[in-house]
Formats: sequence, structure tokens, C-alpha cells
Amino acid sequence: MMGVPGSFDASVYDCFEDRENEGQWFVKRYSHHAGFVIKTCNVCLGEALPSISDIDGVVLAGSYNSVHDNTEWQQYMSAWLPVVRENKIPILGICGSHQLIAHSQGAEVERLAEGPFAGTFPIRLTEAGKSSPVMQMVNDGDCFHYANGEHVIDIPAGATLLASSSRVPVAALDFGHHCYTTQFHPEGSDQTLGTVWRYRAPELMHNYHTDDKGDQLVENFFQIVKSVTAHAR
Repeated sequence: MMGVPGSFDASVYDCFEDRENEGQWFVKRYSHHAGFVIKTCNVCLGEALPSISDIDGVVLAGSYNSVHDNTEWQQYMSAWLPVVRENKIPILGICGSHQLIAHSQGAEVERLAEGPFAGTFPIRLTEAGKSSPVMQMVNDGDCFHYANGEHVIDIPAGATLLASSSRVPVAALDFGHHCYTTQFHPEGSDQTLGTVWRYRAPELMHNYHTDDKGDQLVENFFQIVKSVTAHAR
């Protein structure tokens, strides 16, 4: 889920085997986990979202489109997500999806006044974050990859703050019923996130390093999906 074609420079990803196919990046990185079949859908390209009966969990990626763009795919996604949540299907919303879900719940999303927040930076866990199942084995001060021009500035009604960071005070949220969102990119790597800035601001590429806890958070989410699915049977 990168965004409406033409709204970003896809050529920055020409150095990757799968180019800008972020869904395929995810499949290759996490398909070794036993008990899962990972299927992808690029809603930005008009691909149909899956039926609720066909999914046990959802990972929603980031996007170059702002929530304020109100694109056709964002409207489609915004109509689909409440049905997912009503069925208590676990959700992990990342970056632009974090903003989309928070904004739909009344939170404000604004551009970062001092420019992009890009690099591998530590988080500060709240007390709720320290006990959250999605943050298991993630410690206060552990790092995650960010690549953000905008951010959520307040906590939506009904949501719980799990983590903050230096310039992004709302870095991770729990919306209840296994719906978690992060401003950072747990699914990304220093290479995939750093490449975002190859032409626009190449100096920011040096802000990324390999010491992050992204894989742990994604694995935690997989365990939540397994647990919820097992209890539903």
C-alpha cells in the first residue's frame, strides 16, 4: 500500500528485486512463520479487499497519501475497516494506516513542523505499553524505523497510548479488540525505509541502522492472531 500511482517516485525502489511491491517484501520477510498463509492486496491499485470470512488478521501498511487527500482507496478502506473491527479481527496498522484509523476516530493528523522524522529511533513505553501483548519482549528505549512527514497529534477517544518517541508523541496505540497501530514501521528495514529518501533528502539515509525491534513486534502480532483464532474455534 504505497499510494495512488504518480503520487510518489516509485523509481527509488528500482534497486530492489520486487521494486515497490511492499506486499511481496512482507511475504518474503515473514512467510517462514509456521501456521500462516500471507496474502496481499494493493488497495491503492484498485484491488478488492478480502472478505471478512477469509481473514484471521490484517496488517495495513503505510502510504505516501496523506489522510487529508481523501482518495478513493482511502474511502474504500475507511468503509471496510469498521466491519473488520466489529468482527474483532486483529489489526496491525502501520504509519499511514495508524493515521487513517486514528483520524477516523477523531484524532488530528498534522505535518511535522521541523521536517520529516526519518531514521531509527528509540520509543518510550507507557505503563500500558509495558504490559501490552503486542509489545512483549520490547523494552523501553528499543528502536524502530520511522519515515514520517505527518503524525497523529492526540490520542483518539477510546484508544490507549502504548508508546511515544521524541518528535512523535503518539507512536503506538491500542484501540481495543486486538487493533494496534504504530507510527513507526516494524515491518520495514533500514534499507527499505532509508531508500524513501534517496532523491528527496539523501542525507536522511544515514539516520537508519539495523538495531531495531520491528520483527519482534510483528511476531507478537502473529501470536495475537493465533490466539484469537484458536479461541474462536
